[in-house]
Amino acid sequence: MLKIGNVKLDTPVLQASLSGYSDRAMRTMARRFGCQLTFSGVMLDKSVCYKPFLQKVCNKIRDEEHPIGGQLLGTEVKTMAQAAGNLYEAGYDIVDLNFACPAPKVLRRGRGGAMLGNPRQIIEIFRAVRNAVKCPVMMKLRIGVDDSEGAREDFLRICSDAAAEGVDALIVHGRTTNQYFKGKADWNVVTELKKQYPQLIILGSGDLFEAQDIVSKLKTSGVDGAAIARGAIGKPWIFRQIKELLEGHLPVEKIYQPDIKEQGQIILEHFSLLTELYEPRKCVWYFRKFLSHYGRSHSEPGKVRRELVTAKDEAALIDAIKKWYGV
Repeated sequence: MLKIGNVKLDTPVLQASLSGYSDRAMRTMARRFGCQLTFSGVMLDKSVCYKPFLQKVCNKIRDEEHPIGGQLLGTEVKTMAQAAGNLYEAGYDIVDLNFACPAPKVLRRGRGGAMLGNPRQIIEIFRAVRNAVKCPVMMKLRIGVDDSEGAREDFLRICSDAAAEGVDALIVHGRTTNQYFKGKADWNVVTELKKQYPQLIILGSGDLFEAQDIVSKLKTSGVDGAAIARGAIGKPWIFRQIKELLEGHLPVEKIYQPDIKEQGQIILEHFSLLTELYEPRKCVWYFRKFLSHYGRSHSEPGKVRRELVTAKDEAALIDAIKKWYGV
């Protein structure tokens, strides 16, 4: 249902790169619920050119994780090409170039979404990266630096040039860089882009939180797939829900929804995976940002989230999960 270069997926969704979230534990949980392509957290090109860093990252990739994508953030042509080559040699199946990140600390260095104001540099980076690897190369974009006419022209030029150069896929988030995550993502721009470039693989991004809405956006926009980021935090079962809706065998009210006890089991499994990556004290602290999202699916979200995120150690956290989820 979705083909990105030589990578074929049965369901047209992937778990996008999420800085500070999409580690092996989150990727494993997504795969458990049917997501066939996941991305590691965004990596700075200079870091990936540093061998000790690369070895540390790649030691966390297991055979069962393939296909896996790596996302790069940077501005320099040669450095981005070298980093992409390193990712490919390390076993990554797809390289994604991030020209969309709106984080202030990224923009201050001219990276991510700030690059949208320099279409020529973006295409030069893409060409160099494509020549450095033998795997699919994607690009993630926002619809402009801001909502000015010039910014929209730059965005469309990037898309046009990327299509002509043979990019394997574009992930397009329907907000400008300056919007950050405010307001609603404009899927009309994504829809029109797909109409203009019907042969180009385009994945929509932005405001993808509920399975029914995601499937609706896929059908009405005509895009080839969806890149789910924030919507997968604390809700890995969203991928199974999407698959069931796309298959059309079940009415909306009958699609998979874990009951309270199963939610607790999922949370415990996720935490167990984290203990393989981080020392105990960090695990509890790090997991809080996931627990805040997991708690939203509980029938008493306020109380649950408050108790889970204030647990001071592993024992207290496990007790709180058992108390509220009955596991």
